[in-house]
Amino acid sequence: MGAVSEVAEIIPRVPEDGPVFSLSYYGLPTSAHITGYSYGLSLVHRPEWGTCGRELSITVLSGEKGWTQVPAQIVAALRGWGPFRKGEVLGHVKPYVNESAMNGIIIGDPFPDAVKSVDLTISDCPARQADAVEILGVYPIHSSEFRFVRESGPEAFWELDWNRIDPKRPPVI
Repeated sequence: MGAVSEVAEIIPRVPEDGPVFSLSYYGLPTSAHITGYSYGLSLVHRPEWGTCGRELSITVLSGEKGWTQVPAQIVAALRGWGPFRKGEVLGHVKPYVNESAMNGIIIGDPFPDAVKSVDLTISDCPARQADAVEILGVYPIHSSEFRFVRESGPEAFWELDWNRIDPKRPPVI
């Protein structure tokens, strides 16, 4: 695969809920990409998730390693406060990394090439399967796009023509 991996602990807002880790892959799914996964969201159960836990992932066309920690930073800050569901937007006071003005994310399906590269199986979570985890993708967005999703809904935003994995792209709204 050729990717370099790294694990880092991210201090959670509520340490009693368990640890949060960032799993970073540089050069995954290709040498132009970086991919990051959270570990720790699935330690907190939400009834609307059913029998599965959830974790977040990000894949971007960038060399800025900070992007790979964004899913775990979101989990560390917001675990236990929200459902983390597809179409949900989350904002941040400042940009996530220095190379980009993006300060929000939208949650959706994970980037398919990254999931295939780490041999994760994507399927519906079967009932009563212990330790099943649904991987959700987070995609960086601009504050104007955040407002658009809040006003028009996530479906309207997904239908626009935008590169979901380019953190240097201009706003589409």
